[in-house]
Amino acid sequence: MSADEQILQLPHISLKSRTLLPEESGIYYVVDENSIIWYIGKAKNLRTRWTGDSHHRLDQLQKQRKKQFTIYYELLPESLLDIIEQQRIEQYSPQLNGTKVKAKKLAPTETLLRQTLFSLAPYSFVLGVESARKEDIKFIEDSINWQDRWRVKKGVLPLKVIHICINVSELGKDWKSAVRFFKNLFRKRSNYSNNWEFPCKGQRIYELSVTRLLVNGFAIEVYQIDKEALEYIQGYDLTQVANVDIRAVDEASLALLKNKCWLRLEGIFLANDAYQDAPYNQLRRKAIERIHPYKEDLVKLLFKEDLDLNKLQLLPRDTITLRDTNTGLPVRLANIANKKQYLVALLTERGIDLNRYQVNKYLGSIPKDDNYVDNLGDKRMTILIKPFFCNLKEPIGNQINNFQNGNRTIPMNNIIYGAKGTTSQSSQDKHYKEVYLVATVDRVFWLLLETYLSDFAKVKLNEEEGYVSKAYVSPRRFIAPAILTVTLNGKWKADIPFGSKDNMSYDESVDTIASLLQASGIPKLKFSFTVESIRT
Repeated sequence: MSADEQILQLPHISLKSRTLLPEESGIYYVVDENSIIWYIGKAKNLRTRWTGDSHHRLDQLQKQRKKQFTIYYELLPESLLDIIEQQRIEQYSPQLNGTKVKAKKLAPTETLLRQTLFSLAPYSFVLGVESARKEDIKFIEDSINWQDRWRVKKGVLPLKVIHICINVSELGKDWKSAVRFFKNLFRKRSNYSNNWEFPCKGQRIYELSVTRLLVNGFAIEVYQIDKEALEYIQGYDLTQVANVDIRAVDEASLALLKNKCWLRLEGIFLANDAYQDAPYNQLRRKAIERIHPYKEDLVKLLFKEDLDLNKLQLLPRDTITLRDTNTGLPVRLANIANKKQYLVALLTERGIDLNRYQVNKYLGSIPKDDNYVDNLGDKRMTILIKPFFCNLKEPIGNQINNFQNGNRTIPMNNIIYGAKGTTSQSSQDKHYKEVYLVATVDRVFWLLLETYLSDFAKVKLNEEEGYVSKAYVSPRRFIAPAILTVTLNGKWKADIPFGSKDNMSYDESVDTIASLLQASGIPKLKFSFTVESIRT
């Protein structure tokens, strides 16, 4: 039955925001977007009744993925709850009242871990084990200060952490299959008591950033390891995690990795000597230095459920690769070769120096066989921009309230780098007259379009100018710059970040850039714009 005015005029909150219900007794009505009443119940404490996943009907409601539910509530004394609830149920005949609640069988988290490790073990290894982070107060403080709170969440602090690295180079050449493999491997499963957790809500699994599972008194953290860092691994020992066979780097290899690498949220990467002293990179160094050799199976099984190994997912074999009829190369590599040849001809025709920004190094590397890998370091370069909606010399949060539809943001104290050393946005001692945001861009497309975009982005800073590596507006939200998306010859596309020029508005900047590109004479040039935004 549909809700009438008596219900629709009651105070209400969305099902997703149920933690905001009052801590008072009353009758509640679960109503969908079409005003259909799905359930009526009573509670001595409305908030407690709906806390977490405790409500016996929550699973049924959440499986109605196309429905948007609202909880209307009527505050009443406890003495009246029984009689009023029965009256309301008889009056409105809700959808679910009187139906059986299907029992939800929850499998133990250790079973999920073992299933995941069985599929993952051929492409991964144990890096080591880390002592409980609660014992290192400085590490906790630095992690919070540098917006790395995920490392020191309350539930993780008292646990030892087992670190597992994914060797991306062992995934084979069929990257699309690998993406599907990992998306399925770490997907959310409703029938497990715990699930793999990611630092950011909505994070794309195929980026292979860190993920975590809390199980049997341990935290298991899984992330990728950079190809260059792998070269320092001299050997492995065979070990187990939760009774699943897996390799572990030997003690000598771990010592080399701790000396040569950083542990970022994205995984293990070689340290950059030029930025060793940056405070945030010291935290990355500390994160890997805390890891010790893993010598025995630490995760003791409590439930010991049998695994049906035939049903577990393994990475599929490489699919048959389509090949270009002229070159014999895979179509993907043939397209890269054609793109580079086209760009060389276009730049040469327009009299642009191919040696500028080392573009010739990238364009000169042409695919010749199936083993070719497009070098990302050669392909991309760094540029610097000024955001439209804030001044990076000051803490950002309060500057963007209007931009964020009135939602106030906690000011973040980003670190500013430059030739005069580091400072912070909140510092009274201002080292730099201007502060820019670092962004990356395809170096060939930048060289081609630099003439038209040089007022809206720059490559080098002078001594009076500084930069922030990422502009956080809150612990998890940051500024994503405005983007110019360019397509050449109807085939090849690139995103080019751009920013403000002389306090010019976004619309004025777009009109100016569009006018310049339309007059550029570049054949088959198409472009579009994306406004600056705040992302997580």
